[in-house]
Amino acid sequence: MRPAPPAPAPWKKPPLPRRVYWTRQRRRSLKIVVLSVTGLLVALAVLMAWVALDAVRVRDSLAQAASGVSTLQADAVAGRTKNLDATVAELQSHASDAQAATAGPHWTLASRLPGVGPTVEAVATMAAVVDRLAQGPLPQLASVVEVADPATFAPHGGRVDLTPLEGVAPDVRRADQSVGYAQQRVEDIDRSPMLPQVSAAVSDLEGQLGDLRMSTATAARAAQLIPPMLGADEPRDYLVLVQNNAEPRALGGVVGTVLVLHADGGRIELTDQMHASQVGPYVPPPGTLTDGEEAMFGDAVGGWMQNVTSTPDFPRAAEMARAMWEGETGQLVDGVLSVDPTALAGLLEADGSAPAGAGAGLLGEELVSYLVNGIYLTETADDADLIFADFAESAFESLSEGSGEAGGMVDALAKAAREGRLLVWSAHQGEAHLLEGTVLDGGLRGVNGSRPVVGVFTQGLQTAKVGHYLDTAVDVVERGARPDGARELEVTVAYTSRVGEPGAGSPPDYLAGQDESEPGLIRLRSIVYAPAGGAVLDASENSEKTGISPQQHDGLSRAFDDIEIHPGETVSVTYAIITGKHQDGDVILRTTPGTRPAEVSVGK
Repeated sequence: MRPAPPAPAPWKKPPLPRRVYWTRQRRRSLKIVVLSVTGLLVALAVLMAWVALDAVRVRDSLAQAASGVSTLQADAVAGRTKNLDATVAELQSHASDAQAATAGPHWTLASRLPGVGPTVEAVATMAAVVDRLAQGPLPQLASVVEVADPATFAPHGGRVDLTPLEGVAPDVRRADQSVGYAQQRVEDIDRSPMLPQVSAAVSDLEGQLGDLRMSTATAARAAQLIPPMLGADEPRDYLVLVQNNAEPRALGGVVGTVLVLHADGGRIELTDQMHASQVGPYVPPPGTLTDGEEAMFGDAVGGWMQNVTSTPDFPRAAEMARAMWEGETGQLVDGVLSVDPTALAGLLEADGSAPAGAGAGLLGEELVSYLVNGIYLTETADDADLIFADFAESAFESLSEGSGEAGGMVDALAKAAREGRLLVWSAHQGEAHLLEGTVLDGGLRGVNGSRPVVGVFTQGLQTAKVGHYLDTAVDVVERGARPDGARELEVTVAYTSRVGEPGAGSPPDYLAGQDESEPGLIRLRSIVYAPAGGAVLDASENSEKTGISPQQHDGLSRAFDDIEIHPGETVSVTYAIITGKHQDGDVILRTTPGTRPAEVSVGK
């Protein structure tokens, strides 16, 4: 039997030519890629549309929240306590909306995309920062401001009630720390290319937080400083230097009289008073003068209480005054304050009181003019000094009673501090550290953060009460920048004599100069300090080069020009100065406070 024939092989489609096969494979792969990319683009479009929709909500909410921060800060500073709760509630609502809109996974994904990531991340960070502030420290400010109303801390019957401030001190410190943290987070936002609107919003929020931090930092310092300095923990004694701007010194004027204030549990008493000429001379000075101090001011700065204000560094002047007072009386005070007639007159005007005796019935500028000039026209020099001392004593007694409107007193104090007419130094290291860098400090510094500090000071070179007849104007102009990041400044100081002008009167020789060849001649020293790391390069007087020899004082470059001003004449000195490297902030100008404020111009 024959075996069955094998089954025929199944039919197979002949293989495609290799070129056709790969062409179809590429088409299929391309189709998959196209579909994938299309899907991804659609997903991204949906994601970005979602983010964009939320971004509109965030923008509106953040704008409202930022406005709320500004309103809250303004109300807090102005003491408008009735508005604070409503402002906080509205701020919390807007901040919460902004935070919720940026909390989803779509924002997390969008923040990782190239190109748009920095913009998305910046918006999310701003929303988180504002929400954290709104839900955290800002509500506390409402209750803090209500307690810290100026009226609460105005003296009444010679006493300040410290209990409310001690109670809110912890909340104030926590609020300040939180605002500082928020400020740092916004400053750390990546400024890579982002949408202009978002970049502007970051800058706006940074500025608003900076303004708010100034308020919270001031409040935090006050909460830590005021109770202990007013004797909450133990009694304190303070030396008060009352400067007389009629005889110019770098910090304002010669020390006319010295008072001692005793503080115990918020109660303030005037316990001693002495004319400054009675304290000294000390040979050698108590403590060692630095080479820079001796070269510029001579031994007199450390030898007489009257001359401690010759140095523009108030903490140093305070240390010398404290040592002199201890040498004279045996009393070691806890701190030193400095005021001048303009500061006292402003406080008395705000308080609504006027001291008895000297200047009775006079207010404001009229009172200042009488104290620095009028008494010398009608009285002998010795009698005028006694009248000045009596005024200072009665002024402090009037102010300690606190009979006037508290808000006006606070404004007057702030104005005096900004003009350098009210300075405070504490012998307690922790308190001195808190005062450092504030307007009350009066320290000699050449830089504040990124801002260069230029010092322009006036020192009288004659025993004469010329301050009333002297006007000062200072103009600072930036002339260029150097490759190393330093800036070139031109500082022009113009001094004008009012001796002989209509209405200025014809002063006796001892009042406006005792030069035999020309009565009324004013002689003074113009002193300029360059910013930290910078230098004074050269100077010209009335457009003619003058020789200067820059010196170092506490690490700062300084130069001076001794000038003479004839009656009715204006003498100007122009200094070429360079700043330290990379000090790109606005220039801070510090000047000697005269009987009238200096005319100041700081420009580019």
